[in-house]
Amino acid sequence: MVRNLGPLENFFENYSYTFSYDSTESATSEFHRLCRVMSWERDDPEQKEAYEEFRDALVMEFNENFGTDANDLTSWQALCAAVRIDHIPDSLAEARRAMLDIHVNLVDLTDGVDPAEILLFPTEKALSEYTISTHKIFPRENVHSGSLLKELLRHIFNPSSASTRVHRGRGSGRYRRSRY
Repeated sequence: MVRNLGPLENFFENYSYTFSYDSTESATSEFHRLCRVMSWERDDPEQKEAYEEFRDALVMEFNENFGTDANDLTSWQALCAAVRIDHIPDSLAEARRAMLDIHVNLVDLTDGVDPAEILLFPTEKALSEYTISTHKIFPRENVHSGSLLKELLRHIFNPSSASTRVHRGRGSGRYRRSRY
């Protein structure tokens, strides 16, 4: 039986003749490693083209994992489960509110990081600092973005809060969402 590759794996498969993709690592880290292996400079046209293809794959991976429709309860519930909300809401409004109250890096959420290791942030500012420092920035405008993804995107370069504390997900000494 042939296994279907996801959009990110398909992207990296295009370079398999010289690059061995490690799906246990962050997709962003793997893209940067690919650039080093291919000896691409930042302004190299090949690097720019590959980066746009990588961003497309990232968006399509999100779509495959969670859906595209902001009015689909199942999509919001899948997101709630992915960030370990204790009681998954039964209504669209509650599920949407639960997710929009959470600050999570969408690249981490998308590229298969162990759910126990996904960081949850108390504010958009804390999320912004993490996102910029790790270069895990989701494309704001992408032809493949559905209404669900667009609703989840935050103001990474102009965050709304001054707090900088970082919380982890469920577990000992970690931040937990349990109000839903």
